[in-house]
Amino acid sequence: MNSQKMMMFKKNNTVESAGNLAHLLSAGGMELVGAIQSLRVLTTDLLVHLAKVCGPCDNCGAACPCMGDEEALRPSDALLAEAGIPKGAKLDVFAEEGVIHITAADGPDLRDVPADLLELFRQTGICLDELDGLLRENEVVYGG
Repeated sequence: MNSQKMMMFKKNNTVESAGNLAHLLSAGGMELVGAIQSLRVLTTDLLVHLAKVCGPCDNCGAACPCMGDEEALRPSDALLAEAGIPKGAKLDVFAEEGVIHITAADGPDLRDVPADLLELFRQTGICLDELDGLLRENEVVYGG
């Protein structure tokens, strides 16, 4: 492949921009294609497994992370400092016996999952509320 086509490929990140796929494949090119195919299959298998573990999203409409539009309740930095919560910490908000509690989050939850993966999970129909619970409880979702 000439350098101009390679630059176009890198710039646009598409096979079509580089011309015929056969020109892309050098001596080691088939290994790259095989690796991409293996990763695609693995991604599909992992998504299917996650969907089985979490169950399907049934669009319950409850205060579920799948709604994606939760209002952020963020106390002032001064109030957080008074409570001993570091500035910028993830917060958990919950109600108990008529009192709203705001604490620093203890561990992972859906807020730690990149937005593009959350969107993929939504499109796949995975129940994000169940996934959030599994993450918060540090449950094993994949073991072999």
